Amino acid sequence: MRKFLVGLALMLSAPALAHEDRSELPHWQEASAWPDRIIANVTAEPQTSFAATWRTDHQVGRTIAQIVKASADTRFDVGAITVQAETESLDLERVTTDFGNMNTLENVGLGTVHYHSVVFEDLEPDTLYAWRVQGARGKWSEWFQTRTAAERGPIRFVYFGDAQNGIRSHWSRVIRMAYQTAGDADFMLHAGDLVQKGDSDYNWAEWFDAGSFIHAVIPAIPVPGNHENITVYNEAGERERVRTPVWRAQFTLPEEKGLAETYWESAYKIAYSDDLDIFVVDSARDDFDEMAVWLDAALSESTAKWTVVTMHHPFFVPETMHGRGRDMVRQKAFMPLMKKHDVDLVLTGHIHTYGRMSASETAFDRTSRQASGTPTDIETLYVISAAGAKNYPVWSEVPDTSIYGDGQTDFSGLSVDRVAENTPMFQVIDIDGGELRYTAYTATGIAYDAFRVHQDETGHKTLVEGEQAFGDTRYFSNTSEHLDWIDLR
Repeated sequence: MRKFLVGLALMLSAPALAHEDRSELPHWQEASAWPDRIIANVTAEPQTSFAATWRTDHQVGRTIAQIVKASADTRFDVGAITVQAETESLDLERVTTDFGNMNTLENVGLGTVHYHSVVFEDLEPDTLYAWRVQGARGKWSEWFQTRTAAERGPIRFVYFGDAQNGIRSHWSRVIRMAYQTAGDADFMLHAGDLVQKGDSDYNWAEWFDAGSFIHAVIPAIPVPGNHENITVYNEAGERERVRTPVWRAQFTLPEEKGLAETYWESAYKIAYSDDLDIFVVDSARDDFDEMAVWLDAALSESTAKWTVVTMHHPFFVPETMHGRGRDMVRQKAFMPLMKKHDVDLVLTGHIHTYGRMSASETAFDRTSRQASGTPTDIETLYVISAAGAKNYPVWSEVPDTSIYGDGQTDFSGLSVDRVAENTPMFQVIDIDGGELRYTAYTATGIAYDAFRVHQDETGHKTLVEGEQAFGDTRYFSNTSEHLDWIDLR
């Protein structure tokens, strides 16, 4: 989060909101003196810290947060430590970017809001903490409870593809079912395109309202997608796609000092524990050279048993659907690194469908695998998923009687193992020592795909798929009517 400390002078001189009819704003969008859009984020050192960010109206300048070890006592809050927040002023109507300033029609009349953040530091690993944040003096949020990461031991997390469309109306049931299914998750990973329009305050209001308190109690790892970028023009009239300034205002994420500042909080590493390193890549760029160099070096330094790379764009879409020049450049920049460093899991979104692929030195025979449950040698597993109300055919040129599931490869040389259409999903991933377990669930909480990977002491991995991986494939042709996302209300 790019922080600009707001003092009393700014608080007194800030212009009144220009919106003439505030009754038009839904109550869950309008900023006030009370804190809202409260979210916890995973830091670079999650065993001893986590971050919190929240929003108020422009009249709230300096403010605070409090934290204390959670206990069963009625007055657990006695002895809470107060932490001074940093504050950033964000003009929603005229946004400032690295490329230039622009007026955004998405936020006409909304004026300026303030985002506040803290990083709770010097905490104990694997410990439950209670915390709350303040808006104006005396206007507190409820107390939330969040657990720091353990140095080692079991890990559970939830992974979502694009929320993007029908966020409040439709994605809300997906994230809430995920919470019902895995309420003990250590974090939630959002693989890009959290919203449809990155500069739309209304879209972000939907996203925060859909997740409600879940955003605060389970720390988030957000990944920027192409819809978190906005189009700006400089004085010469040159067009550029740049990350929305709302991103850094409302999330507090690691800043990789080895990268240019324009990549801070959108490309970063999290050493979650001795067993897991997570690498976030900003794939919604025109140039991938700098990030590829950083990722190569960061993966080389990793000593964790499991490595997860996440970016918004997948590598394994066919040329007939998404084979544009930049997709090929992206694949050339990053895909060799997955093999070079034997990355275990690559989590993506973007294509608004579900697909699980895998890389192996030998061809797969899924028929015998299903019958016997025999472990199969595996290298990297690739997943694409979508959680929102926009859903596309897997690949329109492949008929329903397709080859999917028999170990045939796509143009990237990956085995296509499980797909689904017309099916918003969330995924629960468990890591415990040398075993990784994965289950993909529908919005109704039914397991659709599952596998487990065993990794021995030498790093050799074997895959065993669950029975859910061999169930009937969901296509548009054998599921209910699908209306275009554009008519959502």
